[in-house]
Amino acid sequence: MPQIKLFFLLSLFSTALFSQTVYAPPLKGPLLVTGTFGELRSDHFHAGLDFRAATNTPVYAVADGFISRVDVRGGGYGQAIFVDHADGKRSVYAHLETLNPALKDTLRNRQFAEENFRQDLRFDSLAYPVKQGDVLGGVGNRGHSFGPHLHFEMRNITNDAPLNPMAFGFSIPDSRTPQIRNLRVYELDDEGLKRGEQSFKTTQAKSGQYKLSDTIFVSTNLIGLGLKTYDRQDAMPNWNGIYGGELFHDTTLIFSFSWDEIPFEKTEFLNALTDYQDWTENTSWYHRFWALTQDAMFWTKAGEAPYSGSLRLRPNTPFSVSMRVLDFAGNVSTLDFTLLYRPDNSPPEGRAHQYFLPAGKASIIDNGNLRLELGPTALYRDCYFTYAHLPDNSAGRFSGTHQLHRPSTPLHGRATVHLRPTVPIADSLKAFLFVGSCDEDGHWNSYGGEWTEDGRLKAQISSFGDYAIFLDTIPPVVEVHRFSTDLRRSSGFSVEAKDNVSGGSLRYRGSIDGKWVLLEYDAKYSRLNYSFADGDPGPGEHVFELEVEDARGNLGRWKRKFRR
Repeated sequence: MPQIKLFFLLSLFSTALFSQTVYAPPLKGPLLVTGTFGELRSDHFHAGLDFRAATNTPVYAVADGFISRVDVRGGGYGQAIFVDHADGKRSVYAHLETLNPALKDTLRNRQFAEENFRQDLRFDSLAYPVKQGDVLGGVGNRGHSFGPHLHFEMRNITNDAPLNPMAFGFSIPDSRTPQIRNLRVYELDDEGLKRGEQSFKTTQAKSGQYKLSDTIFVSTNLIGLGLKTYDRQDAMPNWNGIYGGELFHDTTLIFSFSWDEIPFEKTEFLNALTDYQDWTENTSWYHRFWALTQDAMFWTKAGEAPYSGSLRLRPNTPFSVSMRVLDFAGNVSTLDFTLLYRPDNSPPEGRAHQYFLPAGKASIIDNGNLRLELGPTALYRDCYFTYAHLPDNSAGRFSGTHQLHRPSTPLHGRATVHLRPTVPIADSLKAFLFVGSCDEDGHWNSYGGEWTEDGRLKAQISSFGDYAIFLDTIPPVVEVHRFSTDLRRSSGFSVEAKDNVSGGSLRYRGSIDGKWVLLEYDAKYSRLNYSFADGDPGPGEHVFELEVEDARGNLGRWKRKFRR
């Protein structure tokens, strides 16, 4: 069809636009892709490409430039290097296990000077110039990573917005068409709110072509469509994310998307472009081929593309649909089917609710015990908000449970809650109270809290759900991970610092014989690692001491003697 040819031309133009500089791959040998740009993740789109590689595999600068930043933390990207290039692009190399020796020396000097593992170093163009092919470091598993790999990004320097690295000329063979596994049909009322849904498993007729067994009958005249769909490159079996999608009625384009640039400030709109309820309840991803809000259409320009993507059907009139899924290499899969609207004359069921909260407007609920504040962009659609206040005298709870609607309804950004305690609180305990939730296993999650003048505890939340005021006076505990009392033949040791409440940061300080030592923090395992390469106390008996403080100010102390 003409639209397919247009897609290929746009893809070629995009590649030419991004590739004014000739970029080399960040790894030698085949690039084994385990995660693609725009892939669906919790509350965000994946901002780069993931390449599988063994720990300490050399990572190379993709073009001439200079190292503008080195960011080191326990979570997130772990150890990451940022390189700025003359064409206005920035390359990012994350989860690194090792750093270039000169960079590591600079990092260590700063860490010891400030007695702080966490660092965010910025450099000008003269400090660390690099040439294409220079070794920056080695592949690792640091930060929020659960297997050795390189997370690689390309960004625009002007706004730091991630760009699709596929557009920079790297050789990643891909002859496979995307897979379309399931279709979901959403039956909508006149307000665009879901009245019902139907799911259908597709059948592959031949490569790139999928079908359904029969016509789909619907009971409302307003319809939204979604697909569960994935893509693979030739070298790996991983089911990765797709590049784009298109929705046609006959030959008319109704809705389309493609992932070339995803600004960080727009990435949370993923929740308006996917089936958020299915994700929260089943950890399953469906791409919506319609947007819950116009703001979610961040990749389009004014007047450039159709907005809604929802379909308006006429009674008893077949409605032909073609859905296309695209990967960056130009492979296309299609699903063609027919919808038929059969009016259901039964009156619509009412929506039980306590409050009506309109999308696009700020809302406040305040009943004395609870105050909930929502900004004008917090809701993608009008919300028939349900609320209940359940008394709870369980140990450690200082308020009832406030049931704020359903966790399956997306909340964009953050909302503010104020909760009033149900029992008197001594001033000495106030600092140890927090707004939190309790998961199915009984584990507490903290969102912090500040006391207001009217005696309520205020906190920021990022999702609807059940919230209460909890008391935490239990300090973190330290457990041995790898730490014998005889370390004469060891390169270091590690311990795990664990808290009874999730959320908030742990502050820690380690010393040997009273002198501060560098402990590298791995947040995913709550692990603190020490290497004698960063300071060997020498032969003899020594004492390691560790202080760990949680977000509520509870302080735990731990010590262990060892021989070196």
